[in-house]
Amino acid sequence: MTKQSDRLQPWQVFHVARKYLGASTVAQIFNRQTRSAYDWAQDPACTEVRCKSPLELLHTMFERMDAYGLGYAAKAGIRYLETAIDPDADEEGAITLPLPTVMEELLEDYRLLSVLQKAIEEGQDIESVKETVGALNAAIDRTVARYIKDMEKKQ
Repeated sequence: MTKQSDRLQPWQVFHVARKYLGASTVAQIFNRQTRSAYDWAQDPACTEVRCKSPLELLHTMFERMDAYGLGYAAKAGIRYLETAIDPDADEEGAITLPLPTVMEELLEDYRLLSVLQKAIEEGQDIESVKETVGALNAAIDRTVARYIKDMEKKQ
């Protein structure tokens, strides 16, 4: 099975949910009419009626947040959704809010970069290095978010 083939499309997720939970239950969860549950579960290639499912809308929102430099918050939202299946999923990646200034954010970026450099120089295990890279990427996302916020205030 290829990586692409084991990934469900949003309509397929809703098809499974509708099939096993029932259309009325799925609709109630999203505070919508039962017809919506059927619409969300239709293959877009085989229907003329097309409406975006809540999963597609979340995807769009997360994309826009990332475009604004708020990828860290979008990732936190995704981790929150993961807790529906794995309650411990959020523990390892709790959200860290941006620091008060860009300079403080940059200093944190440099600190984490030096941690990464040390980990590589010491030959630490791959998982530790990947964890450090993840923290560094999140810190850079926060720096960009702080910069965007500050620049928008100036305009």
